[in-house]
Amino acid sequence: MSREQRHILVAVLGRTPQVLTETLYALCVERKHPVETVWAISTREGYREACKQLLDPQTGMFYQLQHDYPEACARLQFSEANIKVAHDGLLPIADIRTRRDSESFLALILEVLWEQTADPATVLHCSIAGGRKTMSTYLALALQLLARPDDRLYHVLVDPQELEHQRQFYYPPPRPQQITLRDGQIIDTSQAQIDLIDIPFIRLRERVQIDRLSSPQGYRELLAWVQRDIDRSTLPVLTLDPGNHTIIIGDQKIRLQPQRFCLYWYFAERSRARLSRIAIEDYPAYFEYPQSPYFSSTMLDGLLGRFDLLDPHRKMRGKFIAKVLEDGQLPMSWVLQSIAKINSRIRLAAPGVPALPFYLISSHGKRGTKCYGIKLPGEKMVVKGG
Repeated sequence: MSREQRHILVAVLGRTPQVLTETLYALCVERKHPVETVWAISTREGYREACKQLLDPQTGMFYQLQHDYPEACARLQFSEANIKVAHDGLLPIADIRTRRDSESFLALILEVLWEQTADPATVLHCSIAGGRKTMSTYLALALQLLARPDDRLYHVLVDPQELEHQRQFYYPPPRPQQITLRDGQIIDTSQAQIDLIDIPFIRLRERVQIDRLSSPQGYRELLAWVQRDIDRSTLPVLTLDPGNHTIIIGDQKIRLQPQRFCLYWYFAERSRARLSRIAIEDYPAYFEYPQSPYFSSTMLDGLLGRFDLLDPHRKMRGKFIAKVLEDGQLPMSWVLQSIAKINSRIRLAAPGVPALPFYLISSHGKRGTKCYGIKLPGEKMVVKGG
């Protein structure tokens, strides 16, 4: 990591703010990371404890850390304004007790990470050592979505364990001190060790091109958006081979009866023709709606045109018109029966294909208002000779 980069610590805090100075000691003193700014994410009670124990002008242990280790910590910037508190409406959350509290805290974590990752010259060091498990879990999950290549995630362990959450211990001071525990045991701080545990995690931001301007801001919406992108990226290509009335999913070849192949081909072309401004999940915008008890004349023309491509002598067209059409219209009954047979054939022939439903002809909507189409993104489809 280059020292020209600006190193920032982002930590979740509960009511034991010692974890913040312990983390800073491990990062700055032991590992010599040039951290400049500290951001803490907490609750109302955590904010009060941090201000009282770390930032009191006379006794604050954050200032004592800077005094004890000036070369490593003098540059650190941390104040009451750097402690972000989750709010439920207008009031700060005292503690995380409800689902609504959790949602508010998660939203705050996302907001902080969006802001701190906006500058490409920054490197984030994120600590999940403090606060409730919910808080640390949310920070880790949010970092998976927003972390850049150099951003890091840590947990902090203190040895001996009796020093954890001990109000007299904030970090190993330069001059060893003796701390008396509640049971009367005395521990010399020269025995103390702070282990900064690097936590590996999957970075999704660059993989799925997460961007604050174009990506959803809420966690659940962002997570769903990322999942859809991952699903699409791992989908095998669908190849349609009209000459052999065969569809190929990855390396699975599935031969269909010619008329059914043309029906599948028609739905595939609907997906391929979806405009980029139409979201892939906006199925009603590009799926086919029936006009009960028939499908549209546009769909009928599309089918007949594909019949003629497969059979230039138009024998297929003639038989279809004679046996299937009702007063020159395409009946829903034939289409829905054919869809069921096509889907059954695909399921039997390609049971091991990942995300198989993307390759089926799907229905969307409630009874009476259903539309039909193929959910696979058009860019995952290829038509031989087309």
